[in-house]
This record gives sequence, structure tokens and C-alpha cells, in this order.
Amino acid sequence: MARGKQTKGFLFGAIAGGIIGSVTALLFAPKAGKELRQDISDGARRVQEQTARAAGQVSDTTVRIAKQIGNQATELADTAKAAAGAAVSSVKQRRAELAGAVDEVTDEVTEAFEDKVEEVFEDAKELQTIN
Repeated sequence: MARGKQTKGFLFGAIAGGIIGSVTALLFAPKAGKELRQDISDGARRVQEQTARAAGQVSDTTVRIAKQIGNQATELADTAKAAAGAAVSSVKQRRAELAGAVDEVTDEVTEAFEDKVEEVFEDAKELQTIN
């Protein structure tokens, strides 16, 4: 943004300087009125042409830079999208692995609990037969 303002300021300064310099040189030159008016007209035409060329170049450069920025933004968005997709996949895979591990642990704990309950019932039966 600052670079655009600098370029714009420089362009306006160059144009203003060219016009002021041309008019000053013509006004101080010893010429007849008709010749002086013709020289001023020619100088103004040259400055107009140079300004149009400079504006065209600035426009072309601006369009080129805007396209580059657009392309880079698209590439960055695609890269971010791919990275996000990979992260989501990784999280889903990890979640599935953890769910499987939790299921295994739950099964083992349930089995161990059932075994202990069975032992307690057997011990309780033995105690009842002893009494």
C-alpha cells in the first residue's frame, strides 16, 4: 500500500515538474508570441503523451502484480485447505485408534470384573457350605 502511494506521488511530482520546467523554459526564451504559444502547445502535448505512457505502464504493472497476488492467494488457500484436510484425517484416524484401544481396555476390564465376581460368588458358596 505504501509503495503504491510512493509511486503515485513520484508520478505526480514528475509530471508537475515536467510541466513547470517546460513552461518556465519557454517563458524565459526570447521568442515571438506565436512561436512561444506553439512551443507551449508542443511541450504540453509531449507531457500529455509521456503521462499517458507512464499511466499505461503503471496500469500494466498494477494488473500484473494483482494477478500475481491473486495466484499466490489461491495457492496459499489450496495449501491451507490440503493441510486442514490432512489434519482432519489424522484426527479422525487417531480418534478411531483411541476408540479401538478404549474398547479393548473396556473388554479386558469387563472380563476381569466378571472373573472377580465369579470368584467372589464361589468363595461365598464355599463359606455357606462351611457354615
